[in-house]
Amino acid sequence: MKLIVDIGNTLFKFAFFDANRLVHQFSLPVGEASKLPEILKNYPVPASCFLSSVRDLPEAFLMSLPQSIEVKQLDHLTPLPFKINYSTPETLGRDRIALVAAAYQRFPKQNVLIIDVGTCITYDFLSNDGIYYGGGISPGIQLRFKAMNQFTGKLPLASMIENPPLVGNSTIASLQSGVMHGIQAEMEGIIRKYMEIYEDLTVLIGGGDNKYFDKQLNYSIFAASNLVIEGLKIISDFNENQ
Repeated sequence: MKLIVDIGNTLFKFAFFDANRLVHQFSLPVGEASKLPEILKNYPVPASCFLSSVRDLPEAFLMSLPQSIEVKQLDHLTPLPFKINYSTPETLGRDRIALVAAAYQRFPKQNVLIIDVGTCITYDFLSNDGIYYGGGISPGIQLRFKAMNQFTGKLPLASMIENPPLVGNSTIASLQSGVMHGIQAEMEGIIRKYMEIYEDLTVLIGGGDNKYFDKQLNYSIFAASNLVIEGLKIISDFNENQ
């Protein structure tokens, strides 16, 4: 049994694999890390753990794992099945590396744009010769709503909504229209720019908030959940087979 862990900005995501079969999966808000020791008692003790974290590892998580478990963490020195052409690999988000690994295995020898919609929206480009070049980062849905609330005097805090009207007839509706339609327009614009360079581009979209856009985009895309977990499993297996 292998435990794969994705520690993001807002959630811990856990997946237990028996060989290539996903047998257990759950998530927990980062702020509730103290509950992990009790929760993990309900699951099989894995032989190993491979994890990615975009933040410092919470002590509660490390203490919740039996000492017998071999724990490895993805970093910029971890061997990968693809090449990285990034000027500051030590600063590259581990979640972005995992996303590219998932795309690399799903779409070998293809140009792929991976869009991940979470706390931030990331755009990552993998070329058809297996080289990752980088991409872009912009604020996610909640960050945009919170920024307008916190950095203005009177704008309220709006919430995510599917298919908001283009013309908002209230301040809340106007905020929702601006954020949700604005992100869709951003995505479509970036996809279009990549397609102007790479005509055979494949677009893969994932992340916890991708459901708000995967059916709205005016492009043919592949939507998937748990891409980071998928990519971490691929990287872990790759290193075990070296």
